[in-house]
Amino acid sequence: MTAAEEILRNLPQAATLTLILVFALIVLQEAVNGFHDAANAVATVIYSNSLKPVQAIVMAAVMNFLGVILGGTAVAFSIVFLLPTEMIAGINTLHEAALMLALIGTAVCWNLATWYYGIPNSTTHTYIGAVIGVSMAHALLVGAPVAEQLNLHEGRKILVTLLISPIFGFAMAWVIYKLIRLTIRSPEIYRPHAEGVRPPGGIRLSLIAGAAGVSFLHGSNDGQKSIGLMLMALMGLAPGVFAIDPVRHEASYSRTLEVIAELRDVVDAHLTDPEVPRAALYRAQLLHLRDVADRDFTGEVVTEEERIRFRSEILDLHQALGKALDNPFLTEILTPSELRKLNDAYDAMSRLIEKVPTWLVMLSAIALGAGTMVGYKRIVETLGEKMGDKHMSPAQGLAAQAAAMASIGAADFGSAPVSTTHVLTSGVAGAVQSSGDRMQMQTVSRILIAWVTTLPGTIMLSFSVALLLHVMLV
Repeated sequence: MTAAEEILRNLPQAATLTLILVFALIVLQEAVNGFHDAANAVATVIYSNSLKPVQAIVMAAVMNFLGVILGGTAVAFSIVFLLPTEMIAGINTLHEAALMLALIGTAVCWNLATWYYGIPNSTTHTYIGAVIGVSMAHALLVGAPVAEQLNLHEGRKILVTLLISPIFGFAMAWVIYKLIRLTIRSPEIYRPHAEGVRPPGGIRLSLIAGAAGVSFLHGSNDGQKSIGLMLMALMGLAPGVFAIDPVRHEASYSRTLEVIAELRDVVDAHLTDPEVPRAALYRAQLLHLRDVADRDFTGEVVTEEERIRFRSEILDLHQALGKALDNPFLTEILTPSELRKLNDAYDAMSRLIEKVPTWLVMLSAIALGAGTMVGYKRIVETLGEKMGDKHMSPAQGLAAQAAAMASIGAADFGSAPVSTTHVLTSGVAGAVQSSGDRMQMQTVSRILIAWVTTLPGTIMLSFSVALLLHVMLV
C-alpha cells in the first residue's frame, strides 16, 4: 500500500479531516515564512539592483532547497520536540488535531499581520510561542503540570540562542563594517542606494554571494521548522508509513544500535538505584527498540503497531534523557563517562524518526519561493530604506549578510533554531550604527515591539485558540 493510499484510508475520521486542514495551513505558513525570512535573505541584492527580483527569488528558492536537503533535520525537530509527547508520537485523536490546528492557525495569523505592516517578524519566535501556548492548553485539559508537557532541556537551549543571536548579529555587523572600511577604498561601496544604479561588478558579485549564503543557511535552519510540523501531520494521517525512516540507511541504524547499547550499559549499572526508579522500564524499552531496529533494517515484517510503539519509546527515552541531564541529583551519581553517553544519546536518539521525505522538502522550498515572490517588497523596503536615515549602501548590506551567515552557521553547528529575521535586521542595524548613519527610531521601535511581543502574544493567542477549538471540536 502506498503512502497516499494509507492516508486516504483514514479520510472519514474527523481528526483526519482536521489534520488535512492543518497540513494545508502549514504549507501556507511556509509561504508566509517566505514573505518574511526568505525576503530578508534577498533584500540586499534586490534593493541594491544587484539582481532583478525574479532572479533573486529563484536563487533564494534553490539555495533554500539545498539548505534543507544538506542541513539535516536536527533544527526542525528541536522545536517539534518541545510539544507534548502524545502529539509527537502520532496525532491520533481530535483533541491533538485541534491543538495542532491552534498552533498553525496562530502562526499564520501572527505572521500575516506583521507582514501586512511591513514589520520583519520572527517565524521561529512565532512557532515557539505557539508551541508553548498549546502545550499549556494541553496540560490544563489533561490535568498535568505544564513542566511535564514541555521539553525544558530543549526549551532552555532554544531561548538562550534566540536571546543572544540578535546581540551577536548586531556586534558582528558593526565589526565587519569597520573591517570593510579599513580594507576597501572604493567609494562606490559606501554610497547609499540610488534608483536604477547598479553597483560595480565585484561589489555586485559579493552581494549576490552573500544573499546566496544567507538563503542556504536559512534553509538549513529556519526553513526546516515547517517541515517538522508537516511530518507530524503526516504521522497522524499515516503513522505506520512515517513512524520510522522509510529509507533504510545503514549508518542511521548502526548509530541507533550503538546508542542503545551505550544506554543499556548506563541503565544496567543503576537498575537497583533508588534515584533511577524507572531504570527497569527504560531497559525493557531499549531491548524492544533494538529488536525492532534489527528486524526493520534486515527487511523482516514490522507491524504498524510496532512502528508506532518504536517511535513512542524513542520519544519517551529522549524526553527522559533531557530530564536526567537537568537533574542535579542524578548527574551527581553518574560518572563522567556515563554523562557523556547520555549527552551523546540525547543528540542521536531521535535520528531514525526524523527522516523527512524528499517530496516534503520540495513542497517546502516551492512554498518558500512562492511566498517570497508574492510578499518580498514590504520587507525589502523596510530593511533598505527605513532602518537608517539614508538608504542602505552595499557596504552595509555586505556587513549585515556576513553577520547573519555567522550567526545562523553557529546555530546550525549547535543544532539550535535561530531567527533569520532577527539576526539580519540586527545586522542591518549594526552596520547602520557602525557607518555613523542615524537610525530611524520609529522603524526600530516597531521592530523591537514585534520582537518583544511575539513570544507572549503567540503564547496567549495559541492557548486561547486551543481551548476554544477543543470546546468546538472535541
